[in-house]
Amino acid sequence: MILNEIMVRNYGVYHGTHRADLTPIDGKPIILFGGLNGGGKTTLLDAFQLALYGAKGRLSNRGRLGYRDYLKQCINRNARQGDWAEVQLTFTKVLNGKLTQFMVTRAWREMQKGVTEELSVSLNGTTDPVFTEHWDEIVDTYLPSSISHLFFFDGEQIAALAEQSSAASILGTAVNSLLGLDLVDRLQADLKVFERRKQATTLDATAAIQLKALNDEREANDRLEDALVTQRGELENELGRLRKSLADREADFRSRGGLAFENQQELKAQLNTLSTEKQVYEEQLRQLAAGSLPVALVANEIERAAFQAKQEVKAHQALVMANVLEERDADLLETMKLRSLPASSVDEVAGILATDRATRTEHAHCEMILEADDDVAACLKTLADVTLPEALRQTGALLARMAATEERLARIEADLARVPELDAVADVVAAIRTYKAQIESKTTELDSLIVRLEAAHRRSLELEEAIQRLADEGLEAQQAEDSRLRILKHSKKVRSTLDAFRISVVKRHIATIESLVLESFRSLLRKKHLIHSLTIDPVSFEVVLWQQPGTALPFDRLSAGERQLLATALLWGLARAAGRPIPTIIDTPLGRLDSSHRERLVESYFPNASHQVILLSTDEEIAGGYHAALRPYIGREYALTHDDLIGSTSITPGYFESYETTL
Repeated sequence: MILNEIMVRNYGVYHGTHRADLTPIDGKPIILFGGLNGGGKTTLLDAFQLALYGAKGRLSNRGRLGYRDYLKQCINRNARQGDWAEVQLTFTKVLNGKLTQFMVTRAWREMQKGVTEELSVSLNGTTDPVFTEHWDEIVDTYLPSSISHLFFFDGEQIAALAEQSSAASILGTAVNSLLGLDLVDRLQADLKVFERRKQATTLDATAAIQLKALNDEREANDRLEDALVTQRGELENELGRLRKSLADREADFRSRGGLAFENQQELKAQLNTLSTEKQVYEEQLRQLAAGSLPVALVANEIERAAFQAKQEVKAHQALVMANVLEERDADLLETMKLRSLPASSVDEVAGILATDRATRTEHAHCEMILEADDDVAACLKTLADVTLPEALRQTGALLARMAATEERLARIEADLARVPELDAVADVVAAIRTYKAQIESKTTELDSLIVRLEAAHRRSLELEEAIQRLADEGLEAQQAEDSRLRILKHSKKVRSTLDAFRISVVKRHIATIESLVLESFRSLLRKKHLIHSLTIDPVSFEVVLWQQPGTALPFDRLSAGERQLLATALLWGLARAAGRPIPTIIDTPLGRLDSSHRERLVESYFPNASHQVILLSTDEEIAGGYHAALRPYIGREYALTHDDLIGSTSITPGYFESYETTL
């Protein structure tokens, strides 16, 4: 299936007619819609469901409303009395071996007698009365409404699936629908009704009265259970809307500098710590400046002075040596003369000694500028080679630390400068507090309702057991009723066979589903070796993650982002298991994830989720680097722009203004 175009007219926030071409471009499967919160993204997602399924569609804002009341509510408030509201979906799929274009148009308007709805289905531009009349049955052969949530979903559905308490129920419903086992459920229910009727005819009057009483109580309990399930769904929808509203208010709070407002005390503490740290560095620099550091300004002169002092010490030593040698040589020559040695020998020795003295005293010819002794020379050498380099090293390290500290101080001061006044965020803070209180209240109400629902379910099982026990007693007492007994036994056997069939079907396919979900989860995880395997119980549908054989990984050990990636992998794996070429539509795809987990969805999931992927994003989700990473896979982009003056959202090519220039 390829979605070609969506058209809405006077629907929700869309006044007038608005269209979007959805046909993907080769190699670029993504069609990206960008809109602010309240700008019509969820309304557009509902338009797909409403066009295809009508009253059976999973419509986000329907709540407890009847279908006609919902249609009335969805008419744009600026539409004139009697104007048609309309959703139209055009798609292409193979029909009888030929590529066929379908156009499904669902229109309605409010008249004096209430809301009237019209449905039209066209094939290749021609209205087909048979397809129009039987569309509810036909569309279920293409994409059953019971599994549509595997392909059309939003962030709230992912959040619900990420909770272990609700994951098994949602997963069980999806797997049963995927494998067609909902038909088995209906058949088993019909067989139970049939058995009760047959059982009542075989009992004596007293037993029949008891059985009728039990059946009446069972029916009342079933109605109660159904009502509680409906209430649970309504409460969960209400909680979803409240959480979405809370997320909108929190986004507004952040856009006004709310995070800085919340963290200002911590920022001030950091500012004081860094200011103290800077003062310490400044004091250490002053101490260095009070010592030998200023001499570093004449470091070259110090090196030359050290060299001069060294030379002067050598010259002084040479002069001392020259005087000693001269006295020794004079004594030696005088001794030679006294011993009447030949004059030539005395002269020769005198020449040798004179040459030796000249060689040894060649360093004595140095200009004495510093008149430096050994201590001065040693001090100058230590200053040039050790003291000044160490002072410069310490100074450089302190300056680097102080620069880093000043940079952090500047950032914190900038953050503090952006902290809004209390009056600027008081309204949104109050709204957030109100939504949180409402969510807490609804959550408590939901928990209480779930307890009642579980009690009703337990009572249902008890009544079923009592009915079965009484029926068995009646069967034993009425052996003469062979025909009815045989029918009942065969009915029970059929139900038992259906139970075995259900488990067998699930077991035969569950390994494939586990493999696809595990493969999808691993492709989304940053920690490639976190999960060794994944199993799904074929009866309870509980998901168990294994770090290694025999070592389970509890759900609560996963981070919130990892649980949402697991929920996405469950939907992705089930959609792949369906084996149907169905487009994927995702509303607010990144709303509840941190940056690292967002990257995994952008890089691994969105380009590969299906042959056609429609994303409905806010400006805080697919933006900046995420938008750039997806650009090679984006075939079309649309901006959902709401005009408060005319009370309508328009669909225009392009994306958010801040990113259009980079396209």
